[in-house]
Amino acid sequence: MDARGVLPALAFGPFVLDRSHKQLLEAGRPLHLGGRAFDLLAALTERPGEVLSRQALEARVWPHTIVEETSLRVHISALRKILGDGVAGARYIANVPGRGYSFVVPVTVLAPAPEAAVPALAAAAAVTPANPPRRAHNLPARLNHTIGRSAVTLALGERLLTRRLVSIVGPGGMGKTTVALDVAEAQLGHHPDGVWFVDLAPLSDPARVPLALASALRISVCAEDPWASLAEPLGNSRMLIVLDNCEHVIDAAARLVERVLREAPGVHILATSREALEAEGEWVHRLSALEAPVPEDATDVAQCRLFPAVQLFAERAAANSDGFALTEANLGVVCHLCRQLDGMPLAIELAAGRIDTLGLQGLAARLDEMFALLTRGRRTALPRHVTLQALLDWSHALLTEVERVVLRRLSVFRSSFTLESAAAVLASEDLPATAVVEGVIGLAAKSLVAVDVSGDAVLHRLLYTTRTYAADKLQRSGEAHRIAAAHARHFEDLLTRTLRDRDMLPIAEWLQRHGRMMDDVRAGLDWAFSPQGDTLQGVRLTAAALDLVYELGLLDEYRSRVDTAVEAVASLQPPQAGLELRLRAARNFLHTQTTGRDYSRGANFARTLELADQLDSVPQRIEAMFSLCANAFGTGDYRDVAEVAMRIKHHAPDPDEPVAVLLSDRFLALSYHYLGRHDEARPLADRVLHYPAGNAYREYIGHIPKTVSMRILMARTLWLQGACDQAVAVAALAQADAEGVNPLALSQALAMGALPIALWRGENERAGGLLDRLQAHATRHSQGYWQSWARSYRQVLDARVNGAAPGLGLGLALSPVEMLSGPAELDMLGTLAVGAVSPLGVERVDGGMVGWCGPEVLRADAEKALRDGTQAVAAAEATFMRSLAMARTQNALSWELRTATSLARLWRDQGRREEAHRLLSGTYGRFDEGLATADLVAARALVDELN
Repeated sequence: MDARGVLPALAFGPFVLDRSHKQLLEAGRPLHLGGRAFDLLAALTERPGEVLSRQALEARVWPHTIVEETSLRVHISALRKILGDGVAGARYIANVPGRGYSFVVPVTVLAPAPEAAVPALAAAAAVTPANPPRRAHNLPARLNHTIGRSAVTLALGERLLTRRLVSIVGPGGMGKTTVALDVAEAQLGHHPDGVWFVDLAPLSDPARVPLALASALRISVCAEDPWASLAEPLGNSRMLIVLDNCEHVIDAAARLVERVLREAPGVHILATSREALEAEGEWVHRLSALEAPVPEDATDVAQCRLFPAVQLFAERAAANSDGFALTEANLGVVCHLCRQLDGMPLAIELAAGRIDTLGLQGLAARLDEMFALLTRGRRTALPRHVTLQALLDWSHALLTEVERVVLRRLSVFRSSFTLESAAAVLASEDLPATAVVEGVIGLAAKSLVAVDVSGDAVLHRLLYTTRTYAADKLQRSGEAHRIAAAHARHFEDLLTRTLRDRDMLPIAEWLQRHGRMMDDVRAGLDWAFSPQGDTLQGVRLTAAALDLVYELGLLDEYRSRVDTAVEAVASLQPPQAGLELRLRAARNFLHTQTTGRDYSRGANFARTLELADQLDSVPQRIEAMFSLCANAFGTGDYRDVAEVAMRIKHHAPDPDEPVAVLLSDRFLALSYHYLGRHDEARPLADRVLHYPAGNAYREYIGHIPKTVSMRILMARTLWLQGACDQAVAVAALAQADAEGVNPLALSQALAMGALPIALWRGENERAGGLLDRLQAHATRHSQGYWQSWARSYRQVLDARVNGAAPGLGLGLALSPVEMLSGPAELDMLGTLAVGAVSPLGVERVDGGMVGWCGPEVLRADAEKALRDGTQAVAAAEATFMRSLAMARTQNALSWELRTATSLARLWRDQGRREEAHRLLSGTYGRFDEGLATADLVAARALVDELN
């Protein structure tokens, strides 16, 4: 305090604390701050960096008063909100557990105004007129800054300069008033007669709308004819009027607006409402939700802080819980909460306000209890904004009876829907389809239904909060069972119809149109297999959704759905042979693509063949054979693949039937390749690639396109036969064909083609990039089968990059055999590192169950035995000779080179250098490409040494 008794102001960040006038300024603008909060902030800023105990702060702020323990925490939270504590990393007040609070930013003491200024101030006060001019605005003080709306605010401000009526429209809780106030504050310099805020929310009588305007403008009017008194002052004014919360008095507000605009040419109006005023000259802006990261982007804290929904949650959570901070550990949960709450600012604020009592995980776990959970808002908020329940009750009360019925029935939809779907599911004897359509349109106008016009079809959607509210209404109405049944039937029919255009559209476009249905499929199945549901309907819906599931790559998720349906279909009366066959075929395919489980044997195998023989449906017979082939292939039984592939033509009415030929040739090519019969596999694969199948092919084999599977086979065969560079090019083609087709296709192209070829060539850096792609893709699409492959590849690559000798020590690092996805992964590992060879892998080769990897598995097993000292040199040499003979029989030149290199080293060490040179140089000389690959570089070095 100076000689005049004036306390100097304190500056920190963008703020100035004027202690003499008890004001907090931000960039020169006064902020609303209560007396207690001001005293608390003064106490903290006067001693920056020190920890002030709760007792010391309470003594300063509440002297001679006993206060509740929570009072200090409540005021600290309020201060943090005002200061923006926690936003974009800003931190002002820190909690020191068990000790108190500390102001943690530097504070500067500003010099007080000079004494000479005091008389001038007094003189200025003396000449101030007794009746000062009217204030320039009546905008309410803002306690919090706005997050994520700067672009909207700027755009609306610019629009108001050219349009006289702008309406901000959106559902309750979306922040319309907040945006309107931001726009209004930015407009203060553009309207000489001020900016005036008119809150219509308290009104219950529409006739009082003009009176509310007069009250805000401080104009006395006659209640019987308010316009008589308003006309003159408005007619000559240049001002902005903000009409807030027009929805419940919409007609009266529209009439007032039109009259003002007609008779007061200098007045502009900014309105907020849940539906448009539909007044003459209105320009409508529909306020969208705050953007939140999609799941695949929710990994980087800095990036996610750029999303306004996350910013808002983090700031409000930090203000309500001293220990909260956004970290990599909780980022995923925060982003999930923001998405579940549809980016609705009010819902996010209410959720963040409960973090102090529930914790973040508890909040996420109990989100389904939304309306019981999110019940604590700001005490200063409007009553309908204190809880979500009150907010939606307010909206619900404004609906017509038909709109209320439509709203509660719409809650059965879990994703976007068309008007046609709404009419099909919701219509009843008491509610015709035309009324449903009119109801949906009315709800959209009132912002209770979101509308998406970005695609070919107009889609509608309930926000999560609205749907949760409406679902409770549906349960209470007694209509839930009937609507759920209609919903499940409709999506079964819709899925059947969507298959008709699958071959008429690019698959990406088809998925964009129809992929949204999966949320409704899940809801329909949950209901159908519940005690109150319909088992037959569940079985039918499970089968109808299979093709969509395959294209979306949701194999792991849907496996248990199919198992449930298979168990249920057997008990249905009358029997459903067609449905049972389709579901058993799906079970075969799904289990081998997700768990490696073998369903091609025993009762399931026999029942599948029995049903195929019973039915006259050629497509279903062929589909059943396909599933058995896929199952046998997934479990590594390549001899069975060939056997079943030959039977496919037997089930076709014509041996030359295109689908039968294609499936038979495709699986014969695969079985021959994996059995090591590469010269027989290549022409079959080439025939499948170039067969003019037309659209019929996809109907039965839509899981992996033929171009992907056959090019994987061709790429592997090229590498095995010594065309090392061509193999890379063809594998890249397979990967390109798989991009954007379905998630399963890309995983297969990477894991069975491009990635192993890169590893075989010794290109560890390129393999690392491909592996990163596989891991991210398989994780994103929850593909447990391919995640297992990625883990094994990662262990192999890590061992190489970390400098371990090839194969040494790798056996201990790799997962146990029983943890792998199946024999196919086991076979592959045997070709990547000596230490990865297992006894089971050798047994499979010796038993003739697999051939493609046979030469390399035998070679690696002999190398391992030599290094471990568990096998005599003579026995190892005999195994090398077996490997060499097998490679030559298969025309597998790359395996032959590896074995020749191992045998040449053995003979060199035995002094048989000439013999070793002749063997290895002869093999090396048959290569005419790929000379920079690791195997060929090593062989060349050994040839030079032996020479």
